[in-house]
Amino acid sequence: MIVDMRINLYPLPQKRPSPSIAAVRVAKSVSFVIELMAVLLLAHAPQAQEHAPTAHHGFGDMAHWAGVFESADRAKWQRPDEVVRALDLKPGQTVIDIGAGTGYFTRRFAKAVAPSGEALGLDIEPAMIDYMKADAKKQGLKDYHARLVKADDPELAPHSADVVFFCDTLHHMDDRVGYFRKLASALKPGGRVIVIDFEKKSLPVGPPPEDKLSREEVVAEFHNAGYRLIRDLDFLPYQYFLEFEPDK
Repeated sequence: MIVDMRINLYPLPQKRPSPSIAAVRVAKSVSFVIELMAVLLLAHAPQAQEHAPTAHHGFGDMAHWAGVFESADRAKWQRPDEVVRALDLKPGQTVIDIGAGTGYFTRRFAKAVAPSGEALGLDIEPAMIDYMKADAKKQGLKDYHARLVKADDPELAPHSADVVFFCDTLHHMDDRVGYFRKLASALKPGGRVIVIDFEKKSLPVGPPPEDKLSREEVVAEFHNAGYRLIRDLDFLPYQYFLEFEPDK
């Protein structure tokens, strides 16, 4: 583009004369303006993933995130004991906690399904897996396990899970419908998927509204993946509680 403009400034005769000092200055000024405009346009171009609902955030800083996830203030609005009671877990069941983080719920599930069940925390961050393994050892819970998985595949064996649990995780995931379809084969007969996530509005806790998924979006995506909604509870102050099962 700059070359074209310089050619326009200097039409070629049979024998091209040397450009004058004034012409060179004009050409340089035009080039500078074009380059400056390009830089400014790039600087202000919208970033598609900046606030996308599926935007991924790093969780490598364990000291920070452990403080956030394990905060005493969280129990006031997360109401973990009420959540576990609402799940109605039984000894011997297998619960899969996807995006388990520090094992905030995983350790509670392990206690609920003991002594013969299993609570498995899945995460894509190695630091979170190390944290959960150390936590399980500290808690003395032999049925509390953690495993590193891929972002697009829970890598679960067929008919291996009674309950699959997501808490504040779905907005970090791409192709959720495809992921939910993979989960269906991992569920035992009568298996369920639980989703707890923040209401899509301004709240004192959680991500900004543009990073959230509304309950309607979640229900629609599970429907598209072949599930039906069987429970919709509202005992949490800032989050919805949805329960799904495959639509046979």
